[in-house]
Amino acid sequence: MSSIQRNLVGIVGALAFWEAIVAIGLIDAFLLPPPSAVANAIVTLLQDGSLVIHALSSLQRVIGGFALAVVVGGVLGFATGWFKPFADFAKPTIEAIRPIPPLAWIPLAIVWFGVGNAPSYFLVFIGAVFPVFVGTYSAIRAIDRTQVNAALCLGAGPWLLFRDVLVPPALTIVFPAMRIALGIGWMCVVTAELIAAQSGLGYLIQQSRLLFQIQNVVAGMVVIGAIGFAMNVVMERMERRLNHWNHGERNG
Repeated sequence: MSSIQRNLVGIVGALAFWEAIVAIGLIDAFLLPPPSAVANAIVTLLQDGSLVIHALSSLQRVIGGFALAVVVGGVLGFATGWFKPFADFAKPTIEAIRPIPPLAWIPLAIVWFGVGNAPSYFLVFIGAVFPVFVGTYSAIRAIDRTQVNAALCLGAGPWLLFRDVLVPPALTIVFPAMRIALGIGWMCVVTAELIAAQSGLGYLIQQSRLLFQIQNVVAGMVVIGAIGFAMNVVMERMERRLNHWNHGERNG
C-alpha cells in the first residue's frame, strides 16, 4: 500500500469514526454535526456562491499580507544578518516586538484601520513577518564567509555574489520559515475576520454561530483546513523546485 493510499485510508477511517460516534449518540449532533451534515452544508454554500466569495476574500487578504511580510521580513533579515552595525541598532527593537502575539494587535488594528480589509492585511503581516525575518537572518548568518571571500577574490560583483553565493544556501532555511509564516498568516486572517471584517471564512463562521448554524461553522473550519493544507503543498513543491540541488544532495 502506497503512502497516498494509507493517507486516504486514515482520512476515511477518521470520518467514519466521527460519523459513528454521532450516530450512536456519544456526541450531540447539534453540537458537532456528522460529516454527512457538514458535506451537505458545504454543497449548499457552494451552490449559493457564498463559500467561494468568502474563501476568495480570505485568500486575497492572506496573500497580500504575506507578500508584504516576505518583502519586509526578507529585507530586514538580510540587512541584520549581513551588516553588523545595522543589526546592533535594529535587532533589539525587532526582538522586543516579535514575542507580542498577533491577536494582541487586534484592538490597535481596529482603532487604526477600522473594520474591513485593512486590519486583516495588517494582522497577517504581523503574524508572518517575524518568521520570515528569523529565517532570513539565520540563513545569512549561517553562510560560510570563506565562500563569500573566495567569490570576491574571483571578481564576483554584488549581484553575482547575491544570486549565486548567498541565495542558494539561504533558501534551504528561508523557505521552511516562509511556510511557517504562511500558516501563521492564514490563522491570523481567519481570526481577524471573526472580529473585524464583513466577509471571509472567519466572518462566515461567526455569522453562522450567531444563527446557530453549527453545520456551517464546521463546514467553514473544514474549508479553512483544506485551503491551509493546499497552500502548504504548493509551498513544498515550490521549495523542491527551487532547492532541487539540495534535495539531490540529501537523496544522494
